[in-house]
Amino acid sequence: MSSQKNQGTTVENIDEIDSFVADMASLCMNEPYSDVEFLVEDQRLPGHRLVLATRSEYFRALLYGGLAESNQREVRLDVPLEAFKLILGYLYSGKMPLSTLDVDTIIDVLDLAHLYELQAVESGIGKYLQQNLSVSNVCTILDVARRSNLNQRAEECLDFIDYNCSDIVKHDSFAQLSKESLEELLRRDKFAAPGIDIFRAVCKWRDNHPSEDFMTLLSLVRLTALSVKQLLREVRPTGLFEPEKILDAIDFKLNKFNFSVLC
Repeated sequence: MSSQKNQGTTVENIDEIDSFVADMASLCMNEPYSDVEFLVEDQRLPGHRLVLATRSEYFRALLYGGLAESNQREVRLDVPLEAFKLILGYLYSGKMPLSTLDVDTIIDVLDLAHLYELQAVESGIGKYLQQNLSVSNVCTILDVARRSNLNQRAEECLDFIDYNCSDIVKHDSFAQLSKESLEELLRRDKFAAPGIDIFRAVCKWRDNHPSEDFMTLLSLVRLTALSVKQLLREVRPTGLFEPEKILDAIDFKLNKFNFSVLC
């Protein structure tokens, strides 16, 4: 009598990865089984040391590395609340909904990702920002890229600014640039915005940064890129340049005009 074979489907693996991820994500900022509390902007956020230490070297050192926080139930962190919540969500779930966030929040998350050495988050945000550069956000992103040593992102921002310089130099965000980023832009030959717009933008930057040394930036304003009318009616009344420099620029313009006529 022949033996009967099992006609059902052969089971080779059990795959419940989706439910596992959902269960892990459900622990995020929930009290059950938590053994640490983060105090951020006066809010208490429960956490799980083992999960966080497994997912991040920063938290491994913070919570198990022999620091004072290793023996404390409460750990105070001086970080932006919403960005920290997003980082926690990522550490528990492996996901971050970038498309639902505003640029300021994304920048805060990028700073924290850099601090916590979360390279996947840094890379993902970098690519997202590169795909979504705009006149209104590129200056902010440039400063963050420079601050976080994200050189490729910074170069992408510079290229975008070069291509859209006439619009960007008039945008309010241009006057919020760090001094280092603004100096870099003014030294670039490719940054070919109209001279009078650059002069006005640098003056506006000075108004927004009254405690910063302004003279280095002023020296980068190319007076010869302005018309004689602009030099006399807009630049001279500010008193920012010595009369000799304005006269030299006017002389340059007149000589250039005479040479063009002769040719």
